[in-house]
Amino acid sequence: MVMASILTAFDVRTASIGLADLRGAFGLSFDEGAWLSTFATAPQVLVAPSIGWLIAVFGVKRVMIGPSILYAAISIGIPFVHGFEPLIALHAVRAMVLGIFVGATLLVAFRNLDRKYWIFALSFYVLRIPFAQNLGLYTAGSYTQTIGWQWLYWQGAIIAPVIGILFWYGGKPTQVDRELLNRADWGGMALFGVALTTLYFALDQGNRLDWFRSGYVVSLLAATGFLASVFLWHETRVREPWAHVSILYHKNIALGFAAIACFMIASLGSSLLEPNFLISVARLRPEQIGDFTAPYAILLLLGATATAVTLVRTVKQRATLTIGFTCFALSAWLGTQLTSLWSLPEFRLIVILQTFGEEIVFLAAVATLFSNVNPARAISLVAYVQVMRLICSETVATTMTTWIRQREQLHSYLIGLHVTGATPGWNSTLAQLGSGSTPGASQAEAAKRGVGILATIVQREANVQAYIDGFWITFIAAIVGLIVVSLMKPSPVHPLTT
Repeated sequence: MVMASILTAFDVRTASIGLADLRGAFGLSFDEGAWLSTFATAPQVLVAPSIGWLIAVFGVKRVMIGPSILYAAISIGIPFVHGFEPLIALHAVRAMVLGIFVGATLLVAFRNLDRKYWIFALSFYVLRIPFAQNLGLYTAGSYTQTIGWQWLYWQGAIIAPVIGILFWYGGKPTQVDRELLNRADWGGMALFGVALTTLYFALDQGNRLDWFRSGYVVSLLAATGFLASVFLWHETRVREPWAHVSILYHKNIALGFAAIACFMIASLGSSLLEPNFLISVARLRPEQIGDFTAPYAILLLLGATATAVTLVRTVKQRATLTIGFTCFALSAWLGTQLTSLWSLPEFRLIVILQTFGEEIVFLAAVATLFSNVNPARAISLVAYVQVMRLICSETVATTMTTWIRQREQLHSYLIGLHVTGATPGWNSTLAQLGSGSTPGASQAEAAKRGVGILATIVQREANVQAYIDGFWITFIAAIVGLIVVSLMKPSPVHPLTT
């Protein structure tokens, strides 16, 4: 189950990094590539929240073995497909299978492992996040330069059958829970999944289509609001609600989800800001960005995981969350010192702090949720954890992307106000920039080339300022996270923390 959840995170990360190569390989336009990315991810949320319930009813072997074989078959076949519509359809089915993989992890671990091993299963579930973020960069970039872009798909086709075999031999034979099946809240699961999928489509396409200026995005958001309202009404009417929102009324559970939301914003420093800066400003390729993380990533991740488990078991959740958010705040503050001269070495300490912060905060936050929930409502809690994993992460990522784009435009304008023909030394600066790029050029040619070089410099510095603004957002999120932790009460004794 751990392999399946790591495969899901790794697959999504490598596909997003390698999207430009996939567009070239399949001959897709920019818009088609954006739709491909959305369909390759959004259907996860259609099925992920309900997988815990399905496993409770039908057992892990019935739910997981078939999808692992299907995933492998689709992954092998996609590189040979021609035509946009078949690509979209296959990616959508593949995404639903990925939603099955990761949606089942926590419930399978808690139902099949001795209680003293729960914390280790949870730590491996958390481990997939920095693992995919760091090593996914290197892998996605290196495939296109070495063995071929097809391995963006074939890597999973090798692992998925192994996962299916392990489920076949390791899954406990179980009978279908007829009583739970008879109480199924099919309407709630359908409304919830469709509402979240609709929202994901709006979020993923929002930045490209300029949000509320797009009738398509506005329509999707309106549909989401309608479906969510019907879902909430339905859950109050059905006899056995599947995921009633009342589970969020518990103070520590609500604050635990708030802490996860702060974590997702604070963690954008390593997952979005750093790699995007190195690509857009430092002009590095993904495999070059991964050169630092690849050799040391395993030791770093194991050290961070061991530290997180030790802290949760000794100083408990609140103190652990405080330590983790402090790591995030420090790394974000370091990021605000960004300049256009930064490259991989300058980000090393930030990556280390972010990795420890991600492991420590998410492990402690999820432990807080499960140690405060009534065991009879654990399936409902798992559903909302999947909402946070997919919808909240997509929301903060797209919002940050929009923020960086708009701040870059603002800083370009503000810097441009001070770079005009009236600026002292304007002509000499242009001549110097132009002649430096082409020795022996005429004065007119040098000035023309100088304007282009100066525009590039202005854009570069505007990007730097925009990313600094992004790091300030992650710093604020870390501070808000510390405030959220201060409002928590001590969690009751639970097998996760003893």
